[in-house]
Amino acid sequence: MPCYYLLVKTPQVSKSVTDEERKQNERAFHNETFSTDSRKDLGVFYRVVAPCTEYFSEEILRRAANKTVLEYGCGPGTNSFRLATVAKSVTGIDLSDVAISQARERARQRGTSNVDFHVMDAEKLTFPDSSFDLICGRAIVHHLDVVRCLENLTRVLKPGGAALFQEPLGHNPIINLYRRLTPQMRTVDEHPLLMSDLKTARSWFGKVEMKPYVLTSLLAAGVKIPALFTPALKLLTAVDKGIFLVPFLRRYAWTSVWILESPRKA
Repeated sequence: MPCYYLLVKTPQVSKSVTDEERKQNERAFHNETFSTDSRKDLGVFYRVVAPCTEYFSEEILRRAANKTVLEYGCGPGTNSFRLATVAKSVTGIDLSDVAISQARERARQRGTSNVDFHVMDAEKLTFPDSSFDLICGRAIVHHLDVVRCLENLTRVLKPGGAALFQEPLGHNPIINLYRRLTPQMRTVDEHPLLMSDLKTARSWFGKVEMKPYVLTSLLAAGVKIPALFTPALKLLTAVDKGIFLVPFLRRYAWTSVWILESPRKA
């Protein structure tokens, strides 16, 4: 889940955990999240990142037309049902059995026939090689071992396929201070992505692009007058676009869209 999903409980575990303990911790945390909807009162933060989310959603929809798609860390079908309106087929995976149960029920109620959901470890995909044209996910990679993630992505992507992710970044010292002061808002094992992760991605994909979002526009969360929120967000988002023209400053964004193309098979 995104780091800007200000979740209310964090499992209390040691930083020195095994892979299995880490995954059990993530599963328990997100099972509770999906069971209780602990994000429902945090709409202002979703609204601040709306320009990023809108770009991501429209881009994956555009790329999904008549394609086989994997939603990686799908939750209760975050984008799967919208993608299913244009894709040949959509498969969703998540570590949370609660989320997958909810997604399957939604598919049953909607009568959507070209979606399929599985409880699966994103670091150990069980699909055959070259299964998907497009893989997408929101705030999933920063919960994973990045190298294992990239290895799995390139294996199950078809030649010429692409992977798109909306992910938080971990370079902004002010945002990182806020994260340290509010540990209850996220899982203890998540790690917002760094420029070193971007470099690692280039070892697995021939083309890698990171589009940054939210720097000064984070201030819009403090606008209390509803009528002023949208113009304030638009103004600050425009300011951010100017700031992000400087390559070095892109790392200080709060969130981002990663576009990974031309997978290199191991």
